[in-house]
Amino acid sequence: PLDPEETQQVAVFVPDAQAEYLTGAYVTVPSRASLPEMLIDGLISQGALPEGVEIIQCSFKFMDGRFELDLNSDYLTALEAGGSAGEAMTLYSVVNTFLFNYPTAESLILTVEGKSIETEHGVYKDPFREMQHLRQ
Repeated sequence: PLDPEETQQVAVFVPDAQAEYLTGAYVTVPSRASLPEMLIDGLISQGALPEGVEIIQCSFKFMDGRFELDLNSDYLTALEAGGSAGEAMTLYSVVNTFLFNYPTAESLILTVEGKSIETEHGVYKDPFREMQHLRQ
């Protein structure tokens, strides 16, 4: 069992106040069994994601360099809360954080409750690539 006091630092990308760029930050999170859970915790602790966002399933397919991440419906609610700029920031804070921490992954497939993400601003079926230009 993990020591409840044990912590680890993870790199996350969080939107700036103007929702124009993502800023990299190292945050300390409780040690967890899996890095993806710690990354989500880090994004929540920085306010990039609301409390309650959880991973349903995630997998990394080395063969095709794809990371697949399925989040619960709280993530969709967060996406829809922010208008188009906020939505892009909420999407790419997750995309850039995961692709940065999994350097051998070339793309990220992001779903909610096992389905493609659809909001009033877009339908996100294709794998995401890291958006370097959003980084500050």
